[in-house]
Amino acid sequence: MLEQGQSFDKLRMSGVGMERKDMKFTLLAAIALTLPVAAHAQAPGEESALRTVQCDYACLTGTMQQFMDALAAGDPSALPVSGDLLYTENNVPLALGQGSWHTTREVDDNGLLVADETTGHAAWFGSIRENDFASFYAVRIHVTDGLIDEAEAVIHRKSALPAPYGDWQGMEHFAEFAQILPEEERRPRERMLAIADAYFDTVELNDGQVFAPFSEDCARLENGILTTAPIPGQQQSAAAIASGCREQFELGIYRINKRIRRHLPLVDEQRGVVVGAGFFDHANEFDRYLLTNGSEMKTALKWPNSITLLEAFRIRNGEIQRIEATFTYVPYFMHNPFWGDEAVFPQYAARPEECESACLTANASALASAMVGNRWQGLNWSERAVGYAENSVGIRIGESVWRTATAVDPAPLIVADEQTGKAVWIGRIEEHGQPAWAAITMLSDGDAIGGADVLVRRKEYGPPYAEPVRAPQFTALPAGERTSRAEMAAAMHTFFTALQGDAPAPDLFAEECRWLVNGQDVGACPAPFGSPALTAIERVRDIELLAMDEQRGLAIYRQYEDRPATDGTGYPLTYQVVELARFERGQITRIEAFTSELPYGMRPITDR
Repeated sequence: MLEQGQSFDKLRMSGVGMERKDMKFTLLAAIALTLPVAAHAQAPGEESALRTVQCDYACLTGTMQQFMDALAAGDPSALPVSGDLLYTENNVPLALGQGSWHTTREVDDNGLLVADETTGHAAWFGSIRENDFASFYAVRIHVTDGLIDEAEAVIHRKSALPAPYGDWQGMEHFAEFAQILPEEERRPRERMLAIADAYFDTVELNDGQVFAPFSEDCARLENGILTTAPIPGQQQSAAAIASGCREQFELGIYRINKRIRRHLPLVDEQRGVVVGAGFFDHANEFDRYLLTNGSEMKTALKWPNSITLLEAFRIRNGEIQRIEATFTYVPYFMHNPFWGDEAVFPQYAARPEECESACLTANASALASAMVGNRWQGLNWSERAVGYAENSVGIRIGESVWRTATAVDPAPLIVADEQTGKAVWIGRIEEHGQPAWAAITMLSDGDAIGGADVLVRRKEYGPPYAEPVRAPQFTALPAGERTSRAEMAAAMHTFFTALQGDAPAPDLFAEECRWLVNGQDVGACPAPFGSPALTAIERVRDIELLAMDEQRGLAIYRQYEDRPATDGTGYPLTYQVVELARFERGQITRIEAFTSELPYGMRPITDR
């Protein structure tokens, strides 16, 4: 065996027998024949110790501009893409050509372009026109052997949620991002990464302590708004409280950021640019807090949410000089597919002999009640893997709504089904006193709780929505007015089929049937069929029976509705829906639907 630092030639001179020498030479020759001649493998995770630039700055920015030109044309067919391309919009994997590719009509001709020859990444920041409105848009691509194998887009559309939305026509990118720095003003890649990381450390749990170095003239542009200096006529931002990057962080304005999950894929040393991608997790475990000057801040939202972002930093003389970010809201703790696979959500078969209807009802009731005060430790959890999701995102029990809920409905609707092993809890919850609708599906593992899939619908997402006062209630029907399980299942299959496209209203509804969505009465049940409310649906998918109750005539399903906005209005989105139908004498007399808006194409946690 070779001593550390000893060459094979030295071993040959040490009197080792010829037989052993021949064996060594034969072994080394065999190994050499199995290695690619051009490879000089050295660092873990790298194919070669010899680094070569496959696509230089001009190549990368040219490919990035080609991507944006294709987006403007709505046609990706001419793009040089890898067969294993991973493309996402707001962290949802899509086929290239879906989502914003169907709605984009125009792209800025002055977008901010940045690139990294070493890692093969490029990025673009600007705005696009989707159908009848503008959206702020940023995208990162990765190029290998001349082919795009990663494309990660963040798109911010104007909504009722409190986020910057600037004047896209008047937006001017910071010119410094394109300027080459003198040698003495540059910093090595490792230091630039540390500085950008220090920025995110400063934002996380921001309490006045500043880890990152900022220049005196530091400025930040977010979704087209300068948020570090007040400008007359501009949407109000943090600049109304304090001017300057350091000054805002010293006040502790951004304390709501419980966690900053990020990676930093792009560095350009010549121009002093770093680009990061990630999430700001706003836990909102408190709804008000004190700044370092003693004044009180109230959170803009009372409930857990995350923003996904692409953010560019310009670093000069070791200080952050300019920042440009594009970000938008996504469900709390959403996952980035480029960071690896999500955790598997466990599924358990129903075992009615261990947990009948009363057992399921009790577990669902205990689960919802324990959310107030974050009392999850006292619940009867499965000894096997437990799954938990909110608005289709897997998260740890004890986070999110567990830390914001201040009250739950004392008289909820609970539908338990021994055959599915699930119970659905529907009612009002309050987060820091603000009411919202919740539909909580409890999955049993025998007599224990094996998981929960929680849908929460808040008022900020707009109509259809009526503030919850009490849960819907349904009494048991006389035996002669009940509908069998098989008949309810057949009727719901017909119902879901008719939801897609221009299908007429199916012959399922009683004359008095009313349809409520998030508590708001939207009309007679047949009315939406053939109207824009339903013709905008591209497809209804991932339909799952949650629970049925023949005595009360109730059938509850979960489905996903994709709305691609190809009719020229709005933007692509997907709804997660918990749909309840009340049957009497074989007809539907009421529909109660509860919806959660998700990024377009998002799939259920159990199917990712």
